[in-house]
Amino acid sequence: MPYAILDNSVRKNLEQERDRLTSDRDSIIKAAVSAATTEIDQTLEYLNGLLGGQIEPPTNGKGKKAAAAIELPKVEAAPEPEAKPKQQRKGRGKAKAAVEETTTAAPEKKTRGKKKTEEAAPKKTRNVKPPVPFDATMKRDFKGMTPAEAVLKVLSGSPSDTFTTDEVIEILYGSLPSVNVPEARKRIALTLAHGMRKGSYEKVAENPSRFKIAG
Repeated sequence: MPYAILDNSVRKNLEQERDRLTSDRDSIIKAAVSAATTEIDQTLEYLNGLLGGQIEPPTNGKGKKAAAAIELPKVEAAPEPEAKPKQQRKGRGKAKAAVEETTTAAPEKKTRGKKKTEEAAPKKTRNVKPPVPFDATMKRDFKGMTPAEAVLKVLSGSPSDTFTTDEVIEILYGSLPSVNVPEARKRIALTLAHGMRKGSYEKVAENPSRFKIAG
């Protein structure tokens, strides 16, 4: 139908239909291009991730970036090989063990032998005689005096005479039993030595020692 003979109302309807179809065609083309572009971008992103390239987010048809999370497969590290223990030679190991056992056992045997020897040997004890009690009594002339006072009386009574230890004992105690003589000599000798240090007596001879009052 020629355009010139169309009615105005019909012409208007046809123009509106043409505009609608044109708009629909543009929308369909844009949607198809956007869908195809998105799918291609996702595929490229996945391939880049596998190949180690840079992953770029896909873009839609309008140029806006859409975030897409793609999980990459995890690669576990290979376990390190375990170090094998060094194998010792059988001969050396046995010899070393035998030496260690011998070294360890030797002191123990020596100690046991020493203990047996000590146990077997009897302990030596010294025969110590118990002290003999000195119960001698001085003569009546020296009653109530100490040994020092009695010795001083004997020597000062005869200032010109000299006396040995045994002579002083004879004057003080008379005849003593043999068991009491050593203790009596010890006591009188100590008394005379103490008097010499004080200056009361003096020694005038040796072998035997003789004493007199200091003049």
